[in-house]
Amino acid sequence: MTSISRRLRRRAGVLGLATVAGTIAALTLLAPASGAPRRQHENVTITLDTLPIANGLPLDLGIQKGFFDKRGITIKKQTLQSGNDIVLALANHNGEIGYLGYVPAIIARTQGIPLAVVAASDVEGTNEADNWQNIMVKGSSSIRTPADLAGKTIAVNALKGVGEVMIKAALKKAGVNPDSVKLLALPFPSMRSALTNGQVDAFWAPEPFVSQALNLDGDRIVMAPGPVLGRFWPIGCYGALDDWIAKNPALAAKFHAAINESLAYAQSHPDEIRALLPAGTQNVRLPIWSPVVDRDKLVQLAKYTKEFGVITTLPNFTRLVPSSVESGKTLQGTLGSNFVTLRLDGRVVTRLTAGKYTVVVSDTSKTQSFRLKGPGVIKTTSAKGTGRSTWTLAFKKGRYTYSNGRVTRTFRVV
Repeated sequence: MTSISRRLRRRAGVLGLATVAGTIAALTLLAPASGAPRRQHENVTITLDTLPIANGLPLDLGIQKGFFDKRGITIKKQTLQSGNDIVLALANHNGEIGYLGYVPAIIARTQGIPLAVVAASDVEGTNEADNWQNIMVKGSSSIRTPADLAGKTIAVNALKGVGEVMIKAALKKAGVNPDSVKLLALPFPSMRSALTNGQVDAFWAPEPFVSQALNLDGDRIVMAPGPVLGRFWPIGCYGALDDWIAKNPALAAKFHAAINESLAYAQSHPDEIRALLPAGTQNVRLPIWSPVVDRDKLVQLAKYTKEFGVITTLPNFTRLVPSSVESGKTLQGTLGSNFVTLRLDGRVVTRLTAGKYTVVVSDTSKTQSFRLKGPGVIKTTSAKGTGRSTWTLAFKKGRYTYSNGRVTRTFRVV
């Protein structure tokens, strides 16, 4: 019997009290947004279990912008400490929808907890420099490379969860014995002090804890597990139990539409996301939000989950990620004054299959813009500014061009 099954049996009667006790400290980060326009009729309330991390902020922004309210939905949030805790809460009907990692969703599905993805949410970056979820060590630590993590203790927010699978898979890919590290479960907000006082040698965490460790504590990034496994590795989603979705198909569809609108708005309005963060933490590395899921990478993630003993069998992917959640890939655009590229998993794009794609453009030129044109698509970054732009686009069959004004390249969609 795995950890979720054991904890589900043990905590079934006390989960509500544990939820209240465990969420008070975290609510300041993801407090419900205010100021959303109100509908004239009574809304349906969805209790949504979430995590105390920046990844979930598109939900808050969507509430603020009225994306849920205009569809007749009021969101009541409960903040827990791990995806495994959210699975337990949903299984005990302490919440209708949960924001969690794909790994806990995979675990739930294989342990008889019929959880299905309602909407995709976020992916990781491409390297240590742009990734928002990393393994951190003290600035003075002798740990300089992933190989130096052997024999060390790493804090994760839950055992048998996203962190454990990602860390072990990345260590193995980097040539390090994944069983050579010890993992210790700690809440994200407790990890920095645990590193400072020597309780752990490293910790794995997302934003805002990565930037706090870098800027306030002088810590260093020693490894970015997600990018080691692949560019734009799938991480987070929104899930619900099959029976809730079956009883509320229209409401589930409305939530799907509202959170997708929230993700798209967050993509194009990063400053509004930053404004929701606590004072002093606005300059964090924002996650990459995408309403599409790369099913190929998700299958590989499930295989890693099985390889490292977290599950014993692969889930039914048709049930885990139904067709209502759109498949898609994430493309990486890069721009400089004298170059422009568009890549899929590191390879220059020359041909794509028609469908939805999230395009993440890193613009380093102060005088040029990234320009993408084709059937139904005209997108451009600012010629004066630099930074990251993210779009989710529907590519139709035909010829597309991308350019920086000096260099123009083409690809075909079939």
